[in-house]
Order: sequence, then C-alpha cells, then structure tokens
Amino acid sequence: RVNLPGIEAAKRYVNVKPGSTARFAVRYDVSNVEVFDSPEFKQLRTDPSAETRKVIENTVDFDRFVGEEIISQGNNWHAIDPTLMYVVTFSVPEDYWNEFEAWYATEHLPIMLAEPLWAGCQIYRCLANDRSGGAPGKEAQDSSTNVGFHSLRSEDAMQSPARERARATAWRERLSQNAWMSACRPARSCSGSFRKSCRKACMPLGPAKSGRVSRSRNCAILPAP
Repeated sequence: RVNLPGIEAAKRYVNVKPGSTARFAVRYDVSNVEVFDSPEFKQLRTDPSAETRKVIENTVDFDRFVGEEIISQGNNWHAIDPTLMYVVTFSVPEDYWNEFEAWYATEHLPIMLAEPLWAGCQIYRCLANDRSGGAPGKEAQDSSTNVGFHSLRSEDAMQSPARERARATAWRERLSQNAWMSACRPARSCSGSFRKSCRKACMPLGPAKSGRVSRSRNCAILPAP
C-alpha cells in the first residue's frame, strides 16, 4: 500500500496489552480521500495476494477508519517517531461537536501535554468507517465520529499526574454526564496502547500461535484542510 500514489507514510503497531482490544494497528497518512477510489487501491482490495488473503481470512475482527484531522497539538507522529501510540474513539452527537472540540483543544490536551512523556495528539473526524469479521462482505457501519491518536514516549504517561488532572476538571465532569462521553473508550476491538513494530511499511501480520490473527486496526488519515 505504501507504494500507491497518495499514501505518504505508514506505521505498524503491536498492542502492549492485548486481550479484548486489538492486537495490531496500522496507521496510514494519505494525501486525499480519492486514494481509496483509485483503480490501484481497488485492485488491492478485490484481488489481494495469496499471503494477504490468508491473513484476512484468519483475522478475527478489524475496524477501518478514514478521518480528517481537526485538532493537532504537540509534536506530530512524523516529527517525534513515537514509541507508543494510545488510541481512543468517540461517538459524539453532532450537537456536541463544537463543545467537544473546544474542550479537547483548549483544556484537555494542554493539561496532558504539560507532561513531557505525552508528546502529542491528533484528533480526527471520521469520514468513513466500518467493522469486519475478517471475511469479504462482512463490513458493517461503525458509530465512531472521532478518533484520537496520542503519541507517548513511555507507558508511564498513562499514570502521570497531568493525565489525572486532565480527567478531573469541571468541564470534563460535566461532559461525562452524557452517555456518549461516558462511552468513549479505548474502543471495543481496535483501541488501546500500541508499541511501534515497524515504520514506512505495512508488513503482513501472519497468524497468531493459535492459528488465528487477533483483532487489528486499519486507519487512514487525511491532512488538515
């Protein structure tokens, strides 16, 4: 995929605490959404290599998101080459989009980024997403409206005083009274803390020891307008 026109970069991650969440994550940086309508990309989807087909058929579950950047603070994922990526998804009602983005940009992220181990964050609004059981034809719409990618220099960032302060403000407490906010998560099958396993390539995942590949994530990211 990284050789296709419009796909500018990719990184593959392995979950540091696999279990009910994804075992793998792949993040792509793309120049425009038309990449996914190109004949070259469609060819990869409809006629994968034998190795890719084997991996797909042995994947328990995966989520795929296409998102447009709406918030970026701290160092971006290219600049710092982070060891860890923490992913969280939200299903925000449209009436709350403005307040959610204002809270994240003006309060939540500035507090967390006071911690040096919390290197940066990009928030994306989902343009398209789906879930799949691993076999062709099983795609289903996902309800997530936003995906956040937090770049960490260490897992210790997750237990930092800055993160505790960011989660204890009056504004966050008020938002958390809404069901959509309390349901935000390291998502069902695709989010969590991921450690980088390779760069500039999407490597075949290969089956797990059980003969089944655990859940994975496939993210495509558009630059901010």
